[in-house]
Amino acid sequence: MDKMPSGYPAERLSIHDALLKLGLDVANGRPWTIEPKSLRFRHGENIAELKVPFHMGADDEAFIDDAVQSLVALMVKRYSPPSIEGREGPQPILFTVPQIKDKTFRTDLFMSDSLEKRLAAGILSSTPYLDSALLAGWLTGDGHGKKFVKWASVLVEKALKDETRHGGEERTAYLALLSAVNTVKKKKERVKSFRIKGLTYEKIDLAVGMALFTSLRTAVRDTLDKLKDQGAAAYTPLNDALLNSALTPRSFLSIPQSLFANTLNPYGINAEVIELLSGHAQPVSGKAASLDLINSLSEEIRHKSGIMEGLRSILDAARFREEALAYLMEFDIPGSDVQSVLYDVLNEDRLIRNLLNDQKASQNLARALEEIKKRFTKDGRRVECINSLQSFLSSKKSVLGGLLKSSKKELESILPLIEGYCASAFDDHIEGFEGPMRASLADRRGEFNQNMLVEEYNRGRLYRFSVDDRVILKTLATEEEGQLFIDMKDFTRKTLKVKEIAMAEFMNEHFYKPILSAAAQYSAGIGVSSDERGITLTNLPGDAAIFSGGVSYLIALARDIQQIIRRYRDQLAQKLPPMRNEEILDGVHKSFEEKRDALKLRRTELQRALERKEPGVELKLVSLGEEEHRLENTYREEIETAIKGELEAGLYIAYGAKAETTVIEPRGEFSGPVKVAIGEKINEAARGTFRNPMVRAKLELLLENERLKRRQKVKYPFDIYIDRVFSIKMPPELDSAFEKLIGSGKPASAQAMTQIMANEFFIDLKKIIAGEAFTNLRIISSTTDIYNKGQAISVNALEAYMREKKGTKFFFKKTVDPKDLDSAIRDAFFFPVTPLEFWLSTETIKNSERTEAFFKSGEVIFKGFEANIPMVIYEMLNSEGEFFRQIVKYHFHQWLDEARSESQGLLRP
Repeated sequence: MDKMPSGYPAERLSIHDALLKLGLDVANGRPWTIEPKSLRFRHGENIAELKVPFHMGADDEAFIDDAVQSLVALMVKRYSPPSIEGREGPQPILFTVPQIKDKTFRTDLFMSDSLEKRLAAGILSSTPYLDSALLAGWLTGDGHGKKFVKWASVLVEKALKDETRHGGEERTAYLALLSAVNTVKKKKERVKSFRIKGLTYEKIDLAVGMALFTSLRTAVRDTLDKLKDQGAAAYTPLNDALLNSALTPRSFLSIPQSLFANTLNPYGINAEVIELLSGHAQPVSGKAASLDLINSLSEEIRHKSGIMEGLRSILDAARFREEALAYLMEFDIPGSDVQSVLYDVLNEDRLIRNLLNDQKASQNLARALEEIKKRFTKDGRRVECINSLQSFLSSKKSVLGGLLKSSKKELESILPLIEGYCASAFDDHIEGFEGPMRASLADRRGEFNQNMLVEEYNRGRLYRFSVDDRVILKTLATEEEGQLFIDMKDFTRKTLKVKEIAMAEFMNEHFYKPILSAAAQYSAGIGVSSDERGITLTNLPGDAAIFSGGVSYLIALARDIQQIIRRYRDQLAQKLPPMRNEEILDGVHKSFEEKRDALKLRRTELQRALERKEPGVELKLVSLGEEEHRLENTYREEIETAIKGELEAGLYIAYGAKAETTVIEPRGEFSGPVKVAIGEKINEAARGTFRNPMVRAKLELLLENERLKRRQKVKYPFDIYIDRVFSIKMPPELDSAFEKLIGSGKPASAQAMTQIMANEFFIDLKKIIAGEAFTNLRIISSTTDIYNKGQAISVNALEAYMREKKGTKFFFKKTVDPKDLDSAIRDAFFFPVTPLEFWLSTETIKNSERTEAFFKSGEVIFKGFEANIPMVIYEMLNSEGEFFRQIVKYHFHQWLDEARSESQGLLRP
């Protein structure tokens, strides 16, 4: 038998097979068993002793409580008068719900193709005592069922991202799901307080429990599908299979056996089916695939006439209900015989069997259906629906008449019950392991007062599952943090030149206030609202600002600061002379080119004179060479001067050991207490904002040569440039001799010193050729330095950022040769280094793709850090910049597809 199951049983058995393909130990329940050592906090060292303290946020518990109470209140309106009677006397309705329409099963009450319609159909097909009109009050508009589904989706997504961010060893999302189930059951206990006319507590518990089960299951499945479609790092096939398998109908019921009182449940079987098949099915072994389990059970029972007959009788009731529900979802004809009969029998297998066994009642129903069909002859879909129900009634007569003789057909007819049983057995197997895990979760909300909850949470001893921005579990100690340094020296120098405004007032309005306001969005906070990833202002030393905290928030603040700086630059430019920095540099280049062309012309004339052997030409050529050399030096100096006059601000984020904070107590009446933060990473961040004019001048020369070579304007696409700068230093022993030379002015002394320096220079050059380090040289020095007018981030900080955002963003590395970039990029930009190395990321927020890129600028050993290894520095590319936009336009999505293809199939161990 090769036919695959359908409906809920198909989903469960598909999950069973997926877990087997992942190589998980299904037989021993390893997917659903929490290893204590994998948890970031727990009590107990083994499973028998395990206790995991948790609590739901107050608002989060309210979502669950409102969903339960509002559904019960809607059932009260459907079945009872405006008040209900408690177990110990009259009790008012605790929850206000809107009026509901008359009972109907029509699903066109819901928007076409909406989540609510799909969810309502799922609930109606597996849950008794509910109807479409009642569910519309729960799932549409401001219905609390709808809010519950949205809440659950956000909770699961947040937990998955948190799990990924912490490396995935702890099954945080699974813990969150178990906690949600426990909280649902806790809130459902209030159902015991109410009595609804015509419904026992067992039936109320079943209806409420199954509605919440279907809602939570739908939320989990849709969230995982969304993350999969987005290619989110938080999605893995393992998490998909685990979380989708973790929710079982029984876990939502206070009286689990009530699930099988009728076949109106997700499995489509009842207690009789379980009794008939339980002694003949293979146990879940973790080896046999679902189709093998189904075929094995089918072969075991196919020749057992008593079992087959019993199953066929049960199947008749299940199939009739399926046909009846399909009819009721299309037709709503109050007062009609068909509707009255179907409403009466829909929820009870016993009543359906009585109807089917009553030949006269079945015939009356068939005739009533025929009359209705005549009214809808032009509606093909509805006519087909009636025909299907009539065909079932007709086939039932055929079966009762003994016309079905083929054992193969008979076996195929009862296949849905076999599939439902196998799915139920699989869920029983899961519950055997998952039940103890839920029992190991200790809900502290009922044990601790609010102050105690806050204290335990802040100490990192309590999981807090919520959809707000607070972390699920605080770390016991944060030994490392980021440091952001923003340097504004260029701005303060410029501001000082603007005499008509007060510098302090201007910076306060356009720099300090906007930056502090932006930083407040990422504040660390205090108490239960404190965020260990939040940032604090460490210092505000005049023309700079230092912030400390989580790298994710520092990067977000860095982007905000760049926006503020751009506005500040525009404001200040209005107060300054109109000459722009680019215009100044262009003027330097233009002046140099004019003078160089003039010198070239003179050299050409002298070369011709030399060919004519005119006297004195050699001396003129020597003089011209000296003039050309002076022009090159002047050119470089003017570039550096122009650069120093630019209006730029550098920003750098470092990451490492937390800075130590000390408080200097006041001395008499001189000052109040002063808090001082001292840390190596603060110093690194400050050094990283340096703008060495020699480095920038070197870049400008390369850029100008490239422009002349291409005969067109080209740009350097980045805001950070790192390069090596060489210089000549005087040996210490010549200092006194140089001082005497200045005083005496003797040419002989100058010649002697020149000879010594030339010898030393030659010795150093030979050492370089021999491969010796620059530290061994005497007069030639080499330093690698930075010109930072953008947003720099150390490799340590970038790695920390990727860890923090691992669950939210998909990161990938790309190395590319400039010649492989699109011609539009190559033509517009100059790349002095090759290859180009990037880290890129993407995430989808509200169906909008957010992309970011980090470019490897180079390596630097900062002054004062000579004993350390070089620090690799990346630039956070400006998402509004021309280069970034063109990378996204021409290459990003191709690179992303390649990266995702390479990462496919990689699972956590």
